[in-house]
Amino acid sequence: MKILLKIVAVPFVPALAILSLAMKFFAWLSVRIFTLISFIIGIGGVALLFKGDIAAGVGVIVIAVLVSPFGIPAIAEALAEVIDSANYSIKGFITG
Repeated sequence: MKILLKIVAVPFVPALAILSLAMKFFAWLSVRIFTLISFIIGIGGVALLFKGDIAAGVGVIVIAVLVSPFGIPAIAEALAEVIDSANYSIKGFITG
């Protein structure tokens, strides 16, 4: 029965490897792009604060933080690492 599970698990190894590499590439790319976008949005938020619109300025700055490399791209990188870890676990199951 265990050999049958190993045979079923084999196609998931290359699929997860490709998915992990693709997610890591897109996470790397999004960090580069979102850093510039976050900087521009952050400057707009600070400009709104100086203009006197506190609520809109804080809201725009919060959006800038979410778009920054500490927000959504960090979540994408963590998800790519989880998929990579699952791939190694399946490889260990197959070889073990």
